[in-house]
Amino acid sequence: MNFIDEIGYDVIVVGAGHAGCEAALAAARMGCRTMLLTINLDSVALMPCNPSIGGPAKGHVVREIDALGGEMARNTDRTLIQIRLLNTSKGPAVQALRAQSDKKLYQLAMKETLENTLNLTLRQAQVEELIIHRDEITGEMKIGGVVIANGLAYRAKTVVLTTGTFLKGRIIMGDYLASAGRAGEAPSIQVSNNLAELGFPLHRLKTGTPPRVDARTIDFSKTVIQHGSTTPLAFSFSYSEDDKVENMAPPSIPKVFPGLTLDGWRPQMPCYLVHTTTETHEIIRSNFHRAPMFTGIIEGVGPRYCPSIEDKVSRFADKESHQLFLEPEGWLTNEVYVQGANTSLPADVQYSMIRSIPGLEKAEIMRFGYAVEYDAVPSTEIRASMETKRIDSLFLAGQINGTSGYEEAGGQGLVAGINAALKATGRPPFILRREQAYIAVMIDDLTTKEIKEPYRLMTSRAEYRLLLRTDNADLRLTNLAYDFGLISRERYLAVENKRDQIDYYLKKLEKMSLNPSTERNALLANAGFPPLTVAQRGVDYLKRPEVGQQILPLLFEDEIPSHEVAEQVEIAAKYTSYIGKQEQSVLRMRRLEDSSLPQEIDYSLIIGLRKEARLRLNQFKPSTLGQASRLSGVNPADIAVLMVHLEKNQRDKVYAGE
Repeated sequence: MNFIDEIGYDVIVVGAGHAGCEAALAAARMGCRTMLLTINLDSVALMPCNPSIGGPAKGHVVREIDALGGEMARNTDRTLIQIRLLNTSKGPAVQALRAQSDKKLYQLAMKETLENTLNLTLRQAQVEELIIHRDEITGEMKIGGVVIANGLAYRAKTVVLTTGTFLKGRIIMGDYLASAGRAGEAPSIQVSNNLAELGFPLHRLKTGTPPRVDARTIDFSKTVIQHGSTTPLAFSFSYSEDDKVENMAPPSIPKVFPGLTLDGWRPQMPCYLVHTTTETHEIIRSNFHRAPMFTGIIEGVGPRYCPSIEDKVSRFADKESHQLFLEPEGWLTNEVYVQGANTSLPADVQYSMIRSIPGLEKAEIMRFGYAVEYDAVPSTEIRASMETKRIDSLFLAGQINGTSGYEEAGGQGLVAGINAALKATGRPPFILRREQAYIAVMIDDLTTKEIKEPYRLMTSRAEYRLLLRTDNADLRLTNLAYDFGLISRERYLAVENKRDQIDYYLKKLEKMSLNPSTERNALLANAGFPPLTVAQRGVDYLKRPEVGQQILPLLFEDEIPSHEVAEQVEIAAKYTSYIGKQEQSVLRMRRLEDSSLPQEIDYSLIIGLRKEARLRLNQFKPSTLGQASRLSGVNPADIAVLMVHLEKNQRDKVYAGE
């Protein structure tokens, strides 16, 4: 092998999508010599599907990435063309930010960040093979580096694979098939073959993308405008003027889109709501015989929660229409993404389908929709650190693990990058617990469940979702990022000061006594708050549903908390009993989560375990009793047997003097 660099790298990341960017940045920021390899430098951080970031659960992950020192939130804030807070009529646990990004600006901004990060080398190259070292006695395998297509090789202590949809990727539109990871980009055949040769089982998954239409051919008078927020919002937590992210929106703003907001807190572009019709559905139904997902051309399993338009028409035959959103792809382009119309139907059918929608009768398609099939590695092959069980120091992140979505990929990439850096420097792995982050919920789901379809994170997957809100991600995770050197001391101290301020004002409210005097009630009435009928503590008054954080300046005349602190004070007051119950539940589970299971256990030899439990435990090799308890086919009686087994082993070690 022709090694180009005898010293080698601490971490090599393969693939520069959302997972790869976060992995490479994390490793480099932790001081590791890092290289990021990608087939095409012009596709760094590309948004090949929806040009948006966030939404329920996904927006939570973006804020967690930010709190852990990642880049997705900051990059979104720099390049967004619209942002909204979703679920405002619901409780804080499910409220989430969602932004439309300028597709090209997002790529350019992320590439700029990568190029200006110390310890990070960005290089265009196609990886052909993993360099593997085998122990002659044990046969155990360890990563040694990568070989690229031109024959050069790079040594590495750790490698992170973030190959997205490129492993033997092929795109499908009607009877048109082409080998590609994305339209116009070559797939990665050799890496897929290499993984299979190394013993990794592979399975086929599928995703898709809708047509893009020319905004100049849309009749916007037949759409419903969806404006962005009229008040400032941001994914990234900012603690000082220096932390604030500059808006990269260019001064040249297209005039073809009606409803542009140019004079608010930030220029924003609207989205537009349209609906399919019975004619649309009839066009699709009459072409089921040409739809690859029904004819057997598509072999991979698609995402249940993001079905194609033909799948929706088939599964929900009684529905007369489906919502579609027209989403601009950037300031300086006329391309509009038709959200909700993912399809692999033939091009001529796509034309008929699109033009049957009110407002799109004369629409010109600039890019046709298509499906993408690709190889993925079953997530039973990875540990919670994202390291593979089969090959030491090899990490997987993103769609290769069977997930879908930019946000899910970014969260995995960040954790994989952190753990690759820790492994390269001889430190123990970083494992988040389910009560700490949505990222942890996702990774735990991946490592304890059989993923047979692209995994999507949802708030309903988190049993502790009142603890895992978007507004408190910094309070949950910033101290962990600081320990790894991923954030500055100033930012860490700012978060700790925020924590102290919340505690201070809560205690002040608990001690405050509000009496129902005429003067006080007049002040409350003038401010739009209900009167006091009995004496109450300040914290109890704030618990009332009709009283919000706006009351705090009235109660604290001499000291007024910041909006961020006031928000936390209100939530803590209103939801204290519910939060307390979830915290108690966490404590009850902690014994299981803290009980480690040795990886070398042969569960088939443990007496008392049911046959199904033995099979599942040997398949997944859970790291803790907590993980074992969440495996399908493992019941409480099996966990009790494992607890007895662990206690017996511990006693035997004590008696043996170990």
